[in-house]
Amino acid sequence: MVLGLNHSRNHKALLDSIYAETEVVEIHLHHKVRWFGKLAVQTATKWCTALDTGLSKLYRAISGNGVYGADLNDEAQLFGSEDELGVGTAYHDFNEILIVANSSETLYLSRIVWGTGTLAQAVAANQYSEFPFIRGNADKNRKIQEVITPRIPVGYKVWLQTMNDTDNATLDFVVGVHGYDE
Repeated sequence: MVLGLNHSRNHKALLDSIYAETEVVEIHLHHKVRWFGKLAVQTATKWCTALDTGLSKLYRAISGNGVYGADLNDEAQLFGSEDELGVGTAYHDFNEILIVANSSETLYLSRIVWGTGTLAQAVAANQYSEFPFIRGNADKNRKIQEVITPRIPVGYKVWLQTMNDTDNATLDFVVGVHGYDE
């Protein structure tokens, strides 16, 4: 009987865990997406502007030669430590990136990096999520690339780095994120 009781408790805990995860997935899939671009003049702590508040610039990430952007400022600064992503927003996760232009027709590998310190510290702590991208220059349609990140606290800095076989290949884009109040 004791064995059955433990099995029952473990089964309930498993079901509770599955229910909680399913609720998070449901919220993510049916949640408002807000789009952001580069603030026209970025400061040390503010890097983005919401597209629905006025025109903004495209972000640009620049590749190294088979490595994530090796030169100073090759990364795109997406969100600074004082950027506000919406009233009551405490966390956000990335949903999509609209790639408007790319300079190379070969495979890109990009990563979204987040943290409270420097870019190098966040990469060393494995605080990033990667995604591939390829589109020929002859394809004039804009490409929406789905991406997945965990929930990132508002106030964390967020960057995008890219690599390509071509040194100084560029990606120009805006980002779509979900915001959460808890």
